[in-house]
Amino acid sequence: MAKLLFIFSFILILSCSENRISDYLLPEECGGKCYEAHDINSLQDALVNSAAAFSNCICLGSGVFEASVTVAKPLRVFGRKDGSTYLKSLVISDTSGVVLRDFSFQNILTDSAALFISGSSVEMENISFSGIGASSVFGGRGIVISGRESEVFIKNSKMERTDGTGILINGAHKVTLENVTLSKCGFAALWAQNQSENRGFLSVSGGTFSDNGAAAVEILGNTALKISGISVEGVRKRDVSLETVGDGIVVKNSFLSEAESVTIENSSISGFARAGIILDGAESSAAVGAKFKNLSVFSEQGSFGLVVQNAVEESTLREGITRNDFSSADIKRDEELFIIDTFFELQ
Repeated sequence: MAKLLFIFSFILILSCSENRISDYLLPEECGGKCYEAHDINSLQDALVNSAAAFSNCICLGSGVFEASVTVAKPLRVFGRKDGSTYLKSLVISDTSGVVLRDFSFQNILTDSAALFISGSSVEMENISFSGIGASSVFGGRGIVISGRESEVFIKNSKMERTDGTGILINGAHKVTLENVTLSKCGFAALWAQNQSENRGFLSVSGGTFSDNGAAAVEILGNTALKISGISVEGVRKRDVSLETVGDGIVVKNSFLSEAESVTIENSSISGFARAGIILDGAESSAAVGAKFKNLSVFSEQGSFGLVVQNAVEESTLREGITRNDFSSADIKRDEELFIIDTFFELQ
C-alpha cells in the first residue's frame, strides 16, 4: 500500500511538471513543478495541501476564480503568463514569503479591497487591478495593507479604474512600489495613514500616476516618503467638506524637521487641479527633512507649485526644483490650504 501511494505521488508530481508548465513563468525555487488549480475548489485544496514536493508553488489556470480566498502560509501563486487568470478577492494574513505573479483582479465589486494584506511579507509582480467597484462606502479599493506590520514589494504592476483609493496603507508598514502605474482611481491613487508611534516607510520609483481624483499620493501621520523617477500626469479636482482639492503629492505629519522625512527626486508633477506639492507640518517646526532634486512642477489649470504650511520653510528647500510655474503664486499665498486629513475607516 505504501509503495502504491509513493507511485501515485510520483505520477502526480510528474504530471504537474509536464502539464503546460511552459504557460507559467516559474522561478527556480519551484523546481519546474507546481500544484495546479483550475477552479475555486481546487484552489482551496491547493492552499491547504500544497507541500514541499511543489516548493509551495501553485499554478492557476485560465478563467475567473470567483470566491474570496485566504493565504495563511508561505506560498508562491502564479497565473498564466498569457494574462488569462483572474481572481475575485484575496486575503493574505499573518504569514511570510508570499509571492504573487501574473494574474488580475478585474470588474468586481468589493466592500473593502480586492487584495487585503495584514501582518505579512509579500512580493507581487505583474498583478493588475481594473474596474474595482464599491459595494459599500468603505469599498472599491484595489489593495489595503492594514493590521500588524507588513512588508510589501509591488513591481511592474497596474492599478486602474477604482471607485475608491487605489492602494490604502493603514498603519506602520514598509511598502515599496517599483514601476507601478496607478490611473483613474476615484479617490487618491496612493494613500498612507499611520497614527501609531512606529514609523512606516513608503518608497515609490519609476511609476506613473495619471488622471486620479483628489490626490496622486497622500501621507497622513508617521510615515516617511521616498519618491524617485515618477511622473504625475493629471489629478482631478474633488469637492470635500465644501472645499476643492486636486493635488499631486500631499504630506501632513509632525516630523518634517527630521532627516529623510520626504525625498522627491528625478520626477515631474503636472496636470493637477490645485497644488503640485503640499507639506504640512507641526506649528513652528522647520521643514528641513524635505529634500528635492531634479523636480518639475507645472499645470495649466493649477494654482500652486509648492506649498509649505504649519512649518518653517528652509531657504534652500526649493533649490532642487528645476521648474515651478507657480513660484510667484507660492510666495504670495496668504491662506492655509485645506487638506483632507480624515483617516479612512476600515471594516
